[in-house]
Amino acid sequence: MSRYAQSAAVVPEPCFILGTPMRPFCLGHHLLFKRVALPFCDNPFAPSKEDQFYFGVAICGQSYDETLEQFINGSWPSVFAAWKRQLARRWYRRRIITPASLDASRTLFQAYLQDGYERPPVWRLDTVSGVTLSAPWELFLKNRLILAGYSESEIMNGYLPGRWYDYFSASELEAAKNCADPKKWRKIFFTEEDAKTEAALTKKE
Repeated sequence: MSRYAQSAAVVPEPCFILGTPMRPFCLGHHLLFKRVALPFCDNPFAPSKEDQFYFGVAICGQSYDETLEQFINGSWPSVFAAWKRQLARRWYRRRIITPASLDASRTLFQAYLQDGYERPPVWRLDTVSGVTLSAPWELFLKNRLILAGYSESEIMNGYLPGRWYDYFSASELEAAKNCADPKKWRKIFFTEEDAKTEAALTKKE
């Protein structure tokens, strides 16, 4: 992701792992990881067992809504087993399922997760002055976007970096609406102009 805020960052890159097209990484994927205690939840480079890696890829190969429904109705184990059987057939025909190819797929999955957990470059976080808030960050993100008019499905299934841009944009709009003195305005995003100014100052030093 760019070191300064830009709109292109809200569009995910296509990604295929083990022949499976990955859905844009979303808040729902993260919460499913957390629910089943996958080690790379919030930490793309955490060591994981082979079955945990497959489990994560299968989750990210579907939308959050699809997988959640399968979790609830009990069909997920059979869906996952069918995916693994199909995966084995596909890779066997190509004769490229080796420890090296599996390691390469793990590395690609780490990059996919690292991108999915990226947040926009900002000057400051959205805070409430003088108040200590205790809700998990996932609920801050979800409820702030619901207040901004998003549906729960849009929040849970949307590309997570893009939803963070929406979160901070909504926060900035709210702050601007409540700013009585423009001289006291503090922007949230670190912009391209900020990056150029920083580079110029560094060059002078």
